Amino acid sequence: MQGSLLRCSLLKYSLLKSSIIFSLVLYCGFCATLVTAQTDYSQRNVRDTVHINRCGNCHLAYSPGLLPVQSWQGIMAGLEDHFGNKVALTTENSTHILAYLEKYALAEGQQSVMGQLITGLPDNPPLRITELPAFVALHHVVAEQLELDELETGFLSPCANCHRAAASHIFDKALLQTGHSGGLLSDYK
Repeated sequence: MQGSLLRCSLLKYSLLKSSIIFSLVLYCGFCATLVTAQTDYSQRNVRDTVHINRCGNCHLAYSPGLLPVQSWQGIMAGLEDHFGNKVALTTENSTHILAYLEKYALAEGQQSVMGQLITGLPDNPPLRITELPAFVALHHVVAEQLELDELETGFLSPCANCHRAAASHIFDKALLQTGHSGGLLSDYK
């Protein structure tokens, strides 16, 4: 009787020990995932005052993570005709902004919402965010959801019409709101 009681106690102890170890492993895995996600988000959401003050003076100071390096280099090289406007920056500001854009540009392996935009990029990527293949794929249902036959050119720009937190580089589907009817796009896919 005493032997079976001892075996029962040892079995309970072993199960308890296994449960604790399993819980710790699960907890550590959860924390590692959380830290990785937060690290990536904070790396891609770095704010730069020169970028905000110079670029954001005319339009949303787009997150560098929305375009690849080649696109940002093309945009900065073409400031004489920046989508129909001439942009005058000092050499110091231009160099600073380009370095910031290159450092935090859209790149392979980026684990974020913006990281999806790297999908299907051609060798010579477009200069407009709205022309990225993945952007087009992610937004193809917008006209249908808004019950429009088609979207007018420029409809998806500015981003803040639907992505109210775009200035903070947040493009979460759960936070979508149309700028035209005021309703949430809760079933946005």
